[in-house]
Amino acid sequence: MTGPFDPVKVIFFNQVIANPPRNRATAAGQVALYIIILLGGTALFGRELLELLEIDINAFRVVGGLMIGAIGIEMLYGGGGSKTNGESVREEGPGEDDALMIPLTMPLIAGPGAIATTMTIASQGDNGEGVFAALIAVGVVSVAAFVCFALFGEGLSRVKPATMAIATRLGGLLMMTIGSQMFMGAVKAFFAA
Repeated sequence: MTGPFDPVKVIFFNQVIANPPRNRATAAGQVALYIIILLGGTALFGRELLELLEIDINAFRVVGGLMIGAIGIEMLYGGGGSKTNGESVREEGPGEDDALMIPLTMPLIAGPGAIATTMTIASQGDNGEGVFAALIAVGVVSVAAFVCFALFGEGLSRVKPATMAIATRLGGLLMMTIGSQMFMGAVKAFFAA
């Protein structure tokens, strides 16, 4: 769904809480709450929004698969963060507003790829199983973000660049695979409907 444990996001988090000084656990809790609100809201109301806009869920899944695949390609070949997920915003550093919300939570953690993935998971099944699964995934991501930022924040920000580059490229390969699977499944479902 998303990777809150990315050392780049941790470094950004550390910058945000340093000026003005904030309590690490409180700030991590805010990020976790923002993730729950954004992605939980997507899981609960995303499909209805698409129906209101008369957008076919499978068409949305096709686009989501392409976006996730593109993010994976950027990570695999560029070795850096994705422009789609706010890398240019991250490079600018924290702003004067609530930088824990924008840009850290959205788009760096709960960006377009995470939203598309959440909505895709939530749209599976007819009896609410997909929404339930998506909400569980949102809960797991929120807890992982809290633990990552509150407990491991200082240590993860010291990861060697070579280790981070390897992890980024492996993550990119996984993102490309997930995006391809989402894309192919959506195309199949779109033409089967």
